[in-house]
Amino acid sequence: MHKVLAQLEKDPLPRVILVHGPEIVWQERVLAILQERNAADPMGEWNWSVFHGSKDFDLEPFLAELAMMPWGDTKKIVILKEGDNITAGTMETIATWLEQHPGANTLAVFLGKVDNRWKYLKILRKFALEIECKPLQGEALTRYVLDYCLERHKKLGREAAELFLERVGTDLLTIHNELNKLVNFTEGREEISSDDILAITSLSPGQIASHTIFQMTDLIVQKKRQEALQVLHLLLTAGEPPMRILPLIERQLRLVLAAKTSETRPEETARQMGESSAYALKKIQPYTKNFSLGEIFAGFDAVVKADREMKLGTPGDQVLAELIIKLT
Repeated sequence: MHKVLAQLEKDPLPRVILVHGPEIVWQERVLAILQERNAADPMGEWNWSVFHGSKDFDLEPFLAELAMMPWGDTKKIVILKEGDNITAGTMETIATWLEQHPGANTLAVFLGKVDNRWKYLKILRKFALEIECKPLQGEALTRYVLDYCLERHKKLGREAAELFLERVGTDLLTIHNELNKLVNFTEGREEISSDDILAITSLSPGQIASHTIFQMTDLIVQKKRQEALQVLHLLLTAGEPPMRILPLIERQLRLVLAAKTSETRPEETARQMGESSAYALKKIQPYTKNFSLGEIFAGFDAVVKADREMKLGTPGDQVLAELIIKLT
């Protein structure tokens, strides 16, 4: 994504820029780059138009804007937002018109989720710069956080970055907001510490519950039975569904198994497992000695049995307590 954005910042603008995907932060970044390029144009005010897609989209003024010669010796930039709200037939008309009328202007089409069977996509892809706005995962997400801080002259260690992602999750908009808070919180000094992250990052109610569950699963791998049972009681008293707790116990077993057996770097192992960072994997490493491979696989069997018992009607509090006792 960074390579494509750098290309968009410096290279001549293409006839069509096709932007799609669920990650709104990337879409907003593309739009910001186009606004910056337009702002550098002395005639930018007259070379910028924005249209919003709808089922009753008026095609005539839109095509007229695309056909209009730009002011000065730069390009007119035409933005089409919410293009997926326009009917497929109208979008095919636009795509065919663009194919038949090569011109000096640039059209940026913003879509959400796309269907590769759409005919107009096949036409646009013949001559468009395509930018897919996919969520980042694993090492790419950690790298993004580290680079974001470097660009703002802040030092953030890898472990601190992984702690940050473990707390705030993988949504880029949330990550941006929390990183901005951290940068402002540490104004006047260069380094962002783990203590800063714990002090300033916000957790949603769902994340708070998740972190309490993570506290319980940490206690399980540490073989601290009584403390784990106490946290389980707190979670159930607070209304946490047992069927939400069970998969996170199973995840903890998968982490123990991966940390114990993997021969690749933690970052690569975490990526293969679909984890947002390697933080949990590294944190669990010292406790892998508490489990033999036989105990880990017996634990997986116990999780399957617990799932079956709860679905057959055995009270969840009883099943989870028995599972924790077995694992510890």
